Amino acid sequence: MSSRSTLESLKEKIDKLDSNEHKQIYNIINRLNKSQIQTTKTQQGILITADNLDKETVEEIERYVHFCIDQRKRMDSDMKTRKEYERMV
Repeated sequence: MSSRSTLESLKEKIDKLDSNEHKQIYNIINRLNKSQIQTTKTQQGILITADNLDKETVEEIERYVHFCIDQRKRMDSDMKTRKEYERMV
């Protein structure tokens, strides 16, 4: 189990991701979590109590979130470069 501050930081990062990325995180939880995780379905989505996630699952989610953030930065950088080239032409 991870510390409360680590989970809160992870939650803030997850909140900034899009719905497809949220679905992938849910798939990671279903695939890796050894014990049954309790979920609550709402109109906004599925709520999960992160305190019950094992360490391996939290680490895999962190890797995925960092991957998503890194990809978004790369795409933003690429878009800026493309716009610069368009202005040159």
